Amino acid sequence: MKKILFLMGILISGIHFAQTYYSQDFNTTGLNNWTSVDLDGDTKNWVNENASALSQSFGTGSLKSNMYVGITNDLITSPGINLGTVTASNVALVYDLATSTLTPQLSHNKYSIYVTTSNNSGTITASTPVFTEEVAQGGVQHRSINLSAFIGQNIFISFRHYNSQGLFLVIDNIEVKTLASSDLGLTSVSVPEYGLINTNYPLKATIKNNGFESINTITLNWNDGLNDHISTFSVTPPLTTGNQATITHPVNLNYALAAEKNITVTITQVNGSADSTPSDNVQSTVFRSLSEQSPKKVLIEEGTGTWCGHCPQGHVIMHKMTVDYPENFIGIAVHNSDPMQVSEYNDASAFSAFPIMHADRVDLQKFLTTTQNYINFRKNMLVPARLDASSSLSGNILTFNASATFKTVISNANLRLSAILVEDGVKGTTNSYAQRNYFAGGSLGPMGGYENLPNPVPASQMTYDNVGRMLIGGYTGVAGSIPSSVTDGQVVNYTFTATIPTTFNTSKLKVVLLLLNADTGAVINARSFLLGTLGTSNSETNANYLTLYPNPASEYIKIQSDYKTDLKIYETSGRIVLEKNNVAPDSPVSIEHLAKGTYLVSIKEKDAEPKTQKLIIK
Repeated sequence: MKKILFLMGILISGIHFAQTYYSQDFNTTGLNNWTSVDLDGDTKNWVNENASALSQSFGTGSLKSNMYVGITNDLITSPGINLGTVTASNVALVYDLATSTLTPQLSHNKYSIYVTTSNNSGTITASTPVFTEEVAQGGVQHRSINLSAFIGQNIFISFRHYNSQGLFLVIDNIEVKTLASSDLGLTSVSVPEYGLINTNYPLKATIKNNGFESINTITLNWNDGLNDHISTFSVTPPLTTGNQATITHPVNLNYALAAEKNITVTITQVNGSADSTPSDNVQSTVFRSLSEQSPKKVLIEEGTGTWCGHCPQGHVIMHKMTVDYPENFIGIAVHNSDPMQVSEYNDASAFSAFPIMHADRVDLQKFLTTTQNYINFRKNMLVPARLDASSSLSGNILTFNASATFKTVISNANLRLSAILVEDGVKGTTNSYAQRNYFAGGSLGPMGGYENLPNPVPASQMTYDNVGRMLIGGYTGVAGSIPSSVTDGQVVNYTFTATIPTTFNTSKLKVVLLLLNADTGAVINARSFLLGTLGTSNSETNANYLTLYPNPASEYIKIQSDYKTDLKIYETSGRIVLEKNNVAPDSPVSIEHLAKGTYLVSIKEKDAEPKTQKLIIK
């Protein structure tokens, strides 16, 4: 009886639920009974093409209008859609779109939607569009157009791409349907993956109006498994059909101890009442609080090759990042089709062009000119663990003892450790080490001196740095090197071993240690350790990451560290002969004025206790 009364109440109140009258996702070949007309006569027209690279929601097929030359003008029209039997008070056209342009200056991707009772192209273009817009460059977007005025008619829907100089326009997931009166969807929830203890972090929710009524107020709750945090928001201006907005919950996430929290966010009311379609009202995410911040370095892997005439740009940019971001940057050159290629590394990186780069294996196939942007964006990200290492080098057998000290709680992780052997100062004598150089002569502008070098640059004049020499533990890391559950303060150890080829210069080798997310392939954290600072038989720890090199030295010394250091050099008598403050990591400190002999060097990083090392000047 209660169910019957509830249904009667819905009918009396006029609430209605979604009903679909036409849908098409174009995942079958062809135009699926849509009719394309080439209005500009350039023989280029609407096609069904796989656009899943833009969004997985596009599936295997989408309507796509390409602009090849000049200004496009193409029309595509649906089969007949019968709205004669619709009894609801509203009908809407909903669809997804994506667009792109060759350059920001050519961002005039204009299209119109026509709704007519005739499918004659002349009749269609002579009518008044129900919707017109110029779409900004890039991105997948959703639209909802009110067609209620056409209830009771048999209609044709047309998309006209015209007066455009953009590269393409994609239309997909077309539906004609009645919308529920009140239907608010929770499309995403944004919280940081990691946050420091005793620090406020906002929870942001993106909401979308999938219903017919405008949304004026919503009530949102987030729960961490222990407590509800309920708040009612006024939406200003009101959220109309098909549009979305991002709101910030007034109650921040803030925890006093390192913990893992499963956060569930729920829309509980819309305009003061229950949502008529609550199935899309819930989203979940995970937030982990950290007991302290660990040093974070950004890994940039550059796709390069001696055959690539544009790749000197990569050499210049990687060197500049090393100088400008010594505390934040680790660079590895992944060579392709030249004597320095490591096939496993090259194949796994799967670079699609050269030169190009991956940033932390999250931002993939990016132009090298954007390297600085990605370093600045990612360098301050919080990470769950600090990376350290100790090593021994006995002959050509490397034993690399890696450790990860976790600063949070993770109950079900799929993390792995990996290590990469990297060499600086690589030279060769054969022509295959000569670097193709399109910057020769300066016609492409200055490029760090390459404009003054020939094309190709002879092998005798080339030195290659940051060369990826060997994957130790594989590109995706070693399964089981990190347990699935870790706690705050837990130290996880794993030992890598490798045989170093005798052709490698061990004084210029380093090991880059990676902490990987095996589910996504992302590099969570990275750290490099110089083999030139290690003993030849006994293990020398790098646990405090304050390492003096080269040693012995003659012209300069550097400090491998996470932060700027204070440096004092003492004679054995105890007299200070050199003092430097705020020395940047891996920055040279001249010692040319000091006499040959043995010295003691005190290195102090931040508030840590000073570390003393012996230095031999030869």
